[in-house]
Amino acid sequence: MATIGIETAQNVVVQHEVASVGDRIVAAILDNLVILAWVFAMAFIFFVVAELGARDVAIVIFVFVVLLPYLFYDLVCEITMDGQSIGKRARRIKVARVDGGQPRIGQYLLRWVLRPIDSFYYLGLVVILINGKGQRLGDLAAGTCVINLKQRLKLQDTLMTEIGPQHVVQFPEAIRLSDAQAAMIKELLNNQTLRSRYELARDMAERVSLAIGNNGAGLKPEEFLRAVLKDYVHLSGQTGQPTSR
Repeated sequence: MATIGIETAQNVVVQHEVASVGDRIVAAILDNLVILAWVFAMAFIFFVVAELGARDVAIVIFVFVVLLPYLFYDLVCEITMDGQSIGKRARRIKVARVDGGQPRIGQYLLRWVLRPIDSFYYLGLVVILINGKGQRLGDLAAGTCVINLKQRLKLQDTLMTEIGPQHVVQFPEAIRLSDAQAAMIKELLNNQTLRSRYELARDMAERVSLAIGNNGAGLKPEEFLRAVLKDYVHLSGQTGQPTSR
């Protein structure tokens, strides 16, 4: 599953999975049901008002109270609900910028303008499947994608060792790592069957030292990587409640 890094207010980059096609389809179905319920309710009011003889008023009601919400539903929802619609919120997915920032109104607008093209013969779905990054044409043009906000396991839960509450941080610079980088370190440390394990650990240790700006002088490569990984888990708060994706 493709991931995207989103920078938090604390300048920590958190990796999020791209929303699955299934989640996006279910969210779209839920949104269509919401719109359909709205249209039926307003159509009923339209016919009641029309039967009372106020046909002009009924037409105004139909145009402004039915058609406009139908046309602008996705755009208004995404702008006012932080990149979500009712369906997206139910599936815990949202629109995000591919560079990790908060989408701007112009990007939401561009996604909305290109939605009819994406809907043409399910072109958007085909593009998502080919693209591999959860992007339809509107997302590609706007520089956005749809990410998954569902809870993920703590990184600590995938480690071979426990990290106690009294853990002493050796490398505070470890917070500069991303979840993906930490997961790569964990994979190397936990895989005892790798060939050239020492060489791989040494190469990764060099890369990590460049990333965090500390070479861990005096520690062997695996010792350095294990210490950095523990510090990352501790500093990123993943020893507490699971973070959201």
